[in-house]
Amino acid sequence: NDMAEKTNQLMERVRKEEREKQITERKLLQSQINPHFLYNTLDSIIWMIQSKKYEGAGKMVSMLAKFFRISLSQGKDIIPLQKELEHAVSYLSIQNVRFQDKFTFTVDWDEKLADCLCPKLVIQPLLENAIVHGVSELKETGMIAVTGKETEDAIYITVKDNGNGMPETIIRQLEEIRENGILKEKEHIGIFNIQQRLLLLYGKEYGLTVEHVKPSGTAVTICIPKTKGEKGYESGNYR
Repeated sequence: NDMAEKTNQLMERVRKEEREKQITERKLLQSQINPHFLYNTLDSIIWMIQSKKYEGAGKMVSMLAKFFRISLSQGKDIIPLQKELEHAVSYLSIQNVRFQDKFTFTVDWDEKLADCLCPKLVIQPLLENAIVHGVSELKETGMIAVTGKETEDAIYITVKDNGNGMPETIIRQLEEIRENGILKEKEHIGIFNIQQRLLLLYGKEYGLTVEHVKPSGTAVTICIPKTKGEKGYESGNYR
C-alpha cells in the first residue's frame, strides 16, 4: 500500500503542475495586447491637441484611461460582463475617432447579465479583427454590432461586422485549436489566443464559433458558461 500511496502523491503532483501550467499559459495569452493601439491612440490625442480640439482630446484620454483601468482590473482575470462590455465600448469609441467615423457601432445586451462573470479582454481582439481586417477596408460605412444573450446555462456574446469576411484559413485554424488544443503557430493572432484561453478555462463545448453573414461580413460568437458571484474571481478556473 506504500506503493499505492506514492503513486497517488505523484498523480496529485502531476495534476497540480498541469493546473499551474494552464493558469500560466492563460495569463500569457491574456497579456498580449497590441501595443500599436496605444501608440496610434496617443498619436490621435497629440493631433487633436495640436489642432486645438481640446474637448475631443480630453474625451479620448478619459476613454483610454477607462480602457486600461478595466484591462488591469486589479490583477483579476475574470470580471463582471458589464465591465468587459464597458471595455469594448471604450475600445470602439476610441477607434471610431481614430478611423474618423469609418464605421458605426451598436452594443446591445440584457441588463440581467451585468454581474455574470466573463474572462477579461476576450471581446476587444474580436473588435480589432472586425475593424482592422473588416470595416476599415470598406468604401461605404462599416457597421459593427455587439450583442449579449443568455440561455439557461450559457452566455453568447456576438461581434458582427459587414466587412469582407474572415478568411477560411483562420476559421479552420480556430476549429483546429478546438480539436487539438494549442495551435503550434509562431505568429500569435489575437483571435487564436482567445480560443485557446476559453478552451483552457472551460473545455471544448465552449469557445469561439464563426459564421459568414450575407451578403458580406462575419459573426464571431463567444460561448461561456453562465456564472455569477465571487466564485472563480481570482483564478477563473471552473474546470
